[in-house]
Amino acid sequence: MAREFDRSGGRSVTEEVNIEHAENPSAYPPSIQAGIPKLGETPRGWTRYPLGDLLLKVERPARLTDNQTYQLVTAKRNRGGIVAREVLRGDQIKTKTQFYVEAGDFLISNRQISHGACGLVPPQLHRAIVSNEYTAFHAKEKLEPTFLNALMHSVYFQQTCFHSSIGVHVEKLVFRLEDWLKWAFDVPPLEEQRRIVAVLETWDRAIDQTERLIASKRKRFEGLLAQYAMKFHNERTEFGALVELISERVQPGVCDVPNESTELENIEPETGRIIGSSRVSAESALRSRFKAKDTLFGKLRPYLRKVAQPSFDGICSTEIWVLRSNPKVLNPDLLFFLVQTQEFQATATKQSGSKMPRADWDLVSTTPVPCPRAMDQQIRAAALLDSALQSIHPELKRLDAHRAQKRGLMQKLLTGEWRLDGRFEPAALTSRAVLPGDAA
Repeated sequence: MAREFDRSGGRSVTEEVNIEHAENPSAYPPSIQAGIPKLGETPRGWTRYPLGDLLLKVERPARLTDNQTYQLVTAKRNRGGIVAREVLRGDQIKTKTQFYVEAGDFLISNRQISHGACGLVPPQLHRAIVSNEYTAFHAKEKLEPTFLNALMHSVYFQQTCFHSSIGVHVEKLVFRLEDWLKWAFDVPPLEEQRRIVAVLETWDRAIDQTERLIASKRKRFEGLLAQYAMKFHNERTEFGALVELISERVQPGVCDVPNESTELENIEPETGRIIGSSRVSAESALRSRFKAKDTLFGKLRPYLRKVAQPSFDGICSTEIWVLRSNPKVLNPDLLFFLVQTQEFQATATKQSGSKMPRADWDLVSTTPVPCPRAMDQQIRAAALLDSALQSIHPELKRLDAHRAQKRGLMQKLLTGEWRLDGRFEPAALTSRAVLPGDAA
């Protein structure tokens, strides 16, 4: 029942959409596009403007009242958009220089814009507040706000953000707003902007529908897991009596080990998928060795629920527990699900007060977990849970494909390489499917 995982990145690309990835130097995280921003010839019918001719900076100072509550927002990295933070009283907000934002503002985090922290303020966050570490803009009449929200995903846009920042460390860059506003951008007429947005929104709807289906199937899996825990509640055994914590350490470059390692970021939360791998060198830190069908559990920030059961031998970060079942008392496939039960998760995620909490093995090993004593019952339970989990994986691949196709479309449409005619008017797209090959 070993689960096969995609180690190439988990992305599929259709023949119709060819994704052209810009290479990121290894010194930078994936959120950064460090290449030199270059514009080719302006597409026919488009106009080249300095960014400052397209955006208008807006400021709405907020006078905080101690006993009044305020909604705070933040800009997520990797172009994750504008999302809510906490709601605080005025006397709880340390930075007193705050500004209101309104729905439709294009908001950037001056500290994190090089990492893609920007986006349109959604209607539900109208009149929220941000500190002076953010800048809000209105799109001028030449630019549709929704087109700007798509444009921020282009490689060129990301590169201009990075090259408008200075500093010696990628996490401490200082953004120079005036320099950024001088960069030139090629922009299509408003009607073509609307067509581009309408096409991309069809992919957004497909992505949203697939995410909803994944969430529904995930709830079914969690329900079955809860039923399993209730059924065998009276057959609980201390976790440490069922498994062994493997602590075989290896030094990359010294021992006979692969030059790739599974790190925390390679384990996709809640899905059990291992996405890609990380390169290691002789100078790298110690790693742990694991075997196929061991269970990997991310002990650093365990609330992230990073759990995997690899189908291959390898090495991993020491921030990951390598757990191996005692074959006399525990089926290895069931172990993968035991660490996802409420009993185990509740103990593993107990906070230690640290900003980077780690699960405590001494505490976890004494936690009673539901485990039938009969091996045939363990096998049947694992098979049922695995079937529910495996039903999610085709949808995850479909979601990967939709996202990859949208990225490819954006690079084609936002550079003018693919052009859209009247067939792609927003009203026309509501009555028919859109195919990438339709673009002219």
